Amino acid sequence: MNLLLGVFNLLPAAPLDGGRVLLALLWWRTGDRERAQRAAGRSGQFVGIVLAAVGWLAFVKGMAGGLWLVVIGLFVAGTAAAERRWAELFMALRGVRVAEAMSSPVVAGPDWLTVDRFLSEVAARAGHSVLPLLDFEGHPSGVVRMRRLAAVPSGQRESLRVRDVATTVSQCTLAAPDELLNSVLERLGIGGGLPILVMDGGHLGGILTAHDIDRSRRSPRSP
Repeated sequence: MNLLLGVFNLLPAAPLDGGRVLLALLWWRTGDRERAQRAAGRSGQFVGIVLAAVGWLAFVKGMAGGLWLVVIGLFVAGTAAAERRWAELFMALRGVRVAEAMSSPVVAGPDWLTVDRFLSEVAARAGHSVLPLLDFEGHPSGVVRMRRLAAVPSGQRESLRVRDVATTVSQCTLAAPDELLNSVLERLGIGGGLPILVMDGGHLGGILTAHDIDRSRRSPRSP
């Protein structure tokens, strides 16, 4: 069983170790990390689909264990596809600074307001799904998502403070306006940590959401 797992782990498919080896070899040969990541991602997708197909054929022929191979194959293919998209995103955002991508000026609300007042006085005119919060001194204290506020029972909205349902600033990702966007995204990892609060001299300079990143990725770059 250990030998079987070892051989399986060496398949050239991300996120398996064999996929990491393939990535390293391609990176060493081409000198282009993003290109190597895309190629390793395509390899992982292919291997995952093959595993899922083999598992399905085995299940059709009466081997119940084939379903596990289908699940594993789909997991490998999905993870490899995510890593491939991540590499393509990094290439599209190469050289882009945080200040070029962030939304500014940004609408922020006081964190001491009740949920009811925040929805009517701040969220209604902001029109965003995520809003930063400021404390009494004007410093960022966190972010709040509109769907989180909408989930608060109506009977509690007049007494519950918006900061009590927010993500605190210690749990947020912070960035400086002159940082490279790719270096900030590397700190996040795949699919997490958004939105990003952009701090300029201790004050909130802007906010960076998934929409901002996608907009920057689609914007044409000068050569």
